[in-house]
Amino acid sequence: MRRRHIASIRLTRQLADHLVGDPLEQQCPRQRQLWTSAYERMMPLVFGVGFFLDEHRRLLLERDLGRIRPRSHIGYNVCTTSSITDQEIQIMKKLDPPLRLQYFYMYCFIVQVLMRKLRPSSRTGPVEKFLRGWLSQPACPEDVAFFIVLGGIGQIAKLLARPKYSERRRYLHAFRTHMSPHTSKCWRRHWRDIGVVSPALLDDLPCTKIGITQLDQIWRPLIAHMMRPGSRDFSEHERSCYEELTVSNKFINEIMGYDILRCRPATGGESDDE
Repeated sequence: MRRRHIASIRLTRQLADHLVGDPLEQQCPRQRQLWTSAYERMMPLVFGVGFFLDEHRRLLLERDLGRIRPRSHIGYNVCTTSSITDQEIQIMKKLDPPLRLQYFYMYCFIVQVLMRKLRPSSRTGPVEKFLRGWLSQPACPEDVAFFIVLGGIGQIAKLLARPKYSERRRYLHAFRTHMSPHTSKCWRRHWRDIGVVSPALLDDLPCTKIGITQLDQIWRPLIAHMMRPGSRDFSEHERSCYEELTVSNKFINEIMGYDILRCRPATGGESDDE
């Protein structure tokens, strides 16, 4: 709980910086007030997203770790799997009912920011992109899903704190590398950090196949199911807003209750860094 609270503070600060800019660099009192407003509105929602991702990870690890399998035939492997909607329903029931949709919109906004920060600058020329090699392409959804599910909001906050694009891509790559028993000497420590503390389960990891939910299958199919016609999970107004947001993708405006994207300065927190 304490770790999630600290991670929520760090990630919310990064998200507010992305929206409005660093408050320490703001000369205008109105912009500093806008930053504070965004931070205070997002903070409890980020904490809820952290809870959802922690529970999602726990369910996946309980499903895949500890199975009896012939160790001589199976090595450590990570694959992509479909949604776990039935289990996610149980997670949703633990969230505050009035805020369930807001938690989901907050998650969508976090993914938007993460994908934006893992995409090369639009100002980069073709020669520079060629010299960068793999860094010239956006991060693949599979790597992002692995990072979100196993890293949670704590790792997302640490990645977004990297000021340069190349540093963020290296951090993403290093996270996956450090989790593999084949490429890291300290993989046990990293798995303990995400909750795998049993010596027996850690010993089993080098011959385990772990399924990571596909990025577009995390949380989204559950909300789509709850929005189906005839469902009593959400009101007609909430369904209408949801349908509009699936087209506009302006989740942060729905969270804030106004068009914060219009209120922020021209540069905002989205400077095209390296």
